[in-house]
This record gives sequence, structure tokens and C-alpha cells, in this order.
Amino acid sequence: MKNAIRERLEKLKADIQQEMSQKGINASGRTSQSLSVVEDDRGVRLIKSAGENAPMETLEIGRPGGAVPANFTGILVQWSKDKGINFSSESERTTFAYLLGRRIRQKGTIRHFSKQEDVYSTLVNECVEDIKKIIGAKLKETIKTNF
Repeated sequence: MKNAIRERLEKLKADIQQEMSQKGINASGRTSQSLSVVEDDRGVRLIKSAGENAPMETLEIGRPGGAVPANFTGILVQWSKDKGINFSSESERTTFAYLLGRRIRQKGTIRHFSKQEDVYSTLVNECVEDIKKIIGAKLKETIKTNF
């Protein structure tokens, strides 16, 4: 059963990564690469490692206005490079990053105040249903075998 669940979670991981790529959400790819399927004493899970990557919920719901991380302008400078956005000078890139950061701090990201884009919710819900079926089939098999 663990193998079947692991395989299904690996498929979910690949599907989420594909959605992120197809929808142009990847910049550096760190968030996509941070997904992994792990098995431990609690079972098999799809996790996102911590680190320098976006929180998963921002992929769908964006980020509201408010406090921003330290060095947000620097983070946005790197994001613009990762996205392949070209500027005539690094000064222009830094100005863009500063202004974008100010707008995000004041209003949030476009994704936050526009229609939510489904990146992983539907995929996760489908995976949950599939895993329920896997567990149900194993339970039926166990009951038949033992009774």
C-alpha cells in the first residue's frame, strides 16, 4: 500500500511542477524543486522543504499587502533576473524592484486581488480521492483475508 501511495504522491508532485511551469509561475524554480515525497515513521507525504522559496499558498492566492521581508528590493531584483526580465541598466532594475516592492507592501500582489488561479488545489483533491480508494481497497482485501 505504501508503494501505491508513494507512486501517487510522486505523480502529484510532477503534476504540480508541470502546472507551475505551464502557468509561468516558476522564476528560479526553487519552489518547484523544493517539493519531495518522503517516507518516515509517520507514513508517506509530499512536503515542501523550507528555505528560500515561496510559500505554497502564494502560488494560488498571492500575497496580501503588509510587512515584507528584509531586503525585499534585493529579493525582487533577483526575481526579475530569474524571470528573465531585461532592463537597460542595473539601476533601472533596482528602481523597478523598489517600486514593485512598495506596491506589493501597499496593496499585495496581483494574484491576491484578482481571480484565484488553481495551481494545485484540484490536483491535491484528486490525489486525496485516489489515496482514499487505495486505502479502501487495501481495507477490503484485509477484511476478506481475515474474516
